[in-house]
Amino acid sequence: MFELKPTKHLLFPSLVYHSPFLNQQECEMYVKSLENVKKESSSFNNDFYQTTDKLHLLNDMWKGLSDKVIKVIESTADDQCIMRDSFYTTCMWANISAGQGYFHKTHTHPNSFFSAIIYLRGSKASSTVFYDPKPQAGVFSPAVSEETCFNSKGFKLSFIEGSIVIFPSWLPHCVVGNESDDNRNRISISCNSMLHSEINTNTAYLKI
Repeated sequence: MFELKPTKHLLFPSLVYHSPFLNQQECEMYVKSLENVKKESSSFNNDFYQTTDKLHLLNDMWKGLSDKVIKVIESTADDQCIMRDSFYTTCMWANISAGQGYFHKTHTHPNSFFSAIIYLRGSKASSTVFYDPKPQAGVFSPAVSEETCFNSKGFKLSFIEGSIVIFPSWLPHCVVGNESDDNRNRISISCNSMLHSEINTNTAYLKI
């Protein structure tokens, strides 16, 4: 009987990096500092608040956090062999939930290259869900005996306090709400970044 022994090629993967980043004391320091930052309720959820997206420009403490994120992003870019002069933060803001059943609808982060989420306070079950970005993925969905990274259309990343996740800004993601308290008092920091670079390969010359 013929036995197929294929080689699997992981074509065009959407890379998501998840790593320890802050210790507990640092997390609580940033949470405490947010008490003095103006918050505005979201237009789609009254129990969800956001700060200014210029958090990194408020003072040296937040700028220091932004600089630390950029170091991780530079390392991520090195891992992907991306040529550039440097990366810089375009915006940084806090996301704060204050009620049961909080959710954050599926979205992407336009006009940026890499995005980051820093998990300051929350439940491990309060996951960030990343979705398959290919438009063809939902054309046909047969049942599967086991969900794997090769057949799943979504991936749940657990909320681990003090960790950071780096992902391409075009990757769709959300926070799913439910009737439990898993998302109550969930606090995270989001960052967007862009690169300084000269691009002249397979396109008109571009300097950004």
